[in-house]
Amino acid sequence: MKKMLLVMFLAGSSLVVNAQKEKYEATMTELAGVLQSEYEKSIMPEINKMERVANAEAKEWLPQYWVAYGLIKESYTTTNTAEKDILLDKAEQFIKKAEAISPKNAEIEVLKANFSSARLIVDPMARWQQYGALFEQHLGEAAKLDPQNPRIDYLRAVNLFHTPESFGGGKDKAKPYFESTLKKFETFKSPNSYSPTWGKIEAEYFLGQ
Repeated sequence: MKKMLLVMFLAGSSLVVNAQKEKYEATMTELAGVLQSEYEKSIMPEINKMERVANAEAKEWLPQYWVAYGLIKESYTTTNTAEKDILLDKAEQFIKKAEAISPKNAEIEVLKANFSSARLIVDPMARWQQYGALFEQHLGEAAKLDPQNPRIDYLRAVNLFHTPESFGGGKDKAKPYFESTLKKFETFKSPNSYSPTWGKIEAEYFLGQ
């Protein structure tokens, strides 16, 4: 009798765990999809939802990653300078959480490069030296960990695209990196439905410019 009860208990526990996992994966897939694809309106509602997931799943790095990613993306769209830094201050906290859970992670290094670019944009004249160097450093670290990650070339391309020709940038300098981004996406495989896939549509858009 006791053995039967134990089997029933274990079977019930397994069902609960599986249901929780399925709910987590469905929520992550939905929110990550919106955070990556939405450009027409604020993504703060999805960021807030993802933050609740991140707080509940404190041992998972991807929820922390997506909160930071969303806040960085939101900082690019707001015109209020002070608000940009407030968003980025919070993003930095979640980057640190993600890295503590998953060190030596190419996607997190790419995210840190994106973060550095966002910090620089707030005040380019005062920040280019510090955050320009950090941008290059983090992309270099990402390339060591995963040279085939397409987002490395994508961020480098965007940086060159927005850099004046007189400073070594311009569309012609950016184009090969956008093309390389798309080439790498031909063989890129995401490990699951809520891991980063951003960069492909954006690269296609820039090439159209």
